[in-house]
Amino acid sequence: MGSYYLYIDDSGTKEYASDPLKYGKKGVSRYFVFGGLLLSKDSASQLAGKIIGLKLEYFGVDDVEIKSNWLRIPKDRRSRYIEPFNLSETRLNNFVEKYYEIILSTDLMFVASVVDKQHVQQKYGERAYYAPAIAYDVLLQRVETELKGNHSVGVTIDDMMGATPKGNQYKDNLTQQHNRLKQHGSSLLKSIKFTCLQGRLRFVNSGVSHLVQVADIAAYNVYRQFVDHGDNWEKETERLAVYEYFDKIACKFRQSAEGRIQGYGIVKFPVMNKVRWTIVNE
Repeated sequence: MGSYYLYIDDSGTKEYASDPLKYGKKGVSRYFVFGGLLLSKDSASQLAGKIIGLKLEYFGVDDVEIKSNWLRIPKDRRSRYIEPFNLSETRLNNFVEKYYEIILSTDLMFVASVVDKQHVQQKYGERAYYAPAIAYDVLLQRVETELKGNHSVGVTIDDMMGATPKGNQYKDNLTQQHNRLKQHGSSLLKSIKFTCLQGRLRFVNSGVSHLVQVADIAAYNVYRQFVDHGDNWEKETERLAVYEYFDKIACKFRQSAEGRIQGYGIVKFPVMNKVRWTIVNE
């Protein structure tokens, strides 16, 4: 069995709003996303090496954390990158372009699970699972299907701080779920057994993991896609409007032989209407 790694980061708030009609642009987010980076052991080593080299070239050090929202928000761009490293806007933009080029040139696959908390509450009410639990199960379903029992995968996720409203620690919840999924299979789709999962769930601070930072690229850009255009994901339109930086990496998401990514590389839960969105090479 070949060894694969899955690196995961999240985007959006974990909790539900008190009322499914109260989600807005501020406060509790409607969407919660897990973005996953799936790649072989050799590709992981190569990707990390290239990223280290690029960081040294532009920042002079390799311990710079790259986060999508910091790159997008002007005050964070200045405080996190431009001022500490004496960069111009142009040079930082050049870094971002090369960073994406490295990702696109590497043999890797993105997967993402999107929990629409408004739809979950409307469909399941008080029976709704905790959003990260849904997202983790759904994400691993696609990894299991991709690896088809022929490979093992170790999972590393960004360290989670804090607790649920009931006082349960995020890390404890996810660790317990990981162990249950290994032993009993999916809670959402009983036919799925996670034969590929190997070892314990590993938590790391994203600031020291180059590859969790790449998973953030998937998580944040999918999150922004849904924040900006989420209502269109299940509408029959001729062409889906896309967030610019999601468009850059869309081709790296798991897809069918025909290029379909809905249900393959990006899975929304719950599914209200299946639209066969595909990647079109232009």
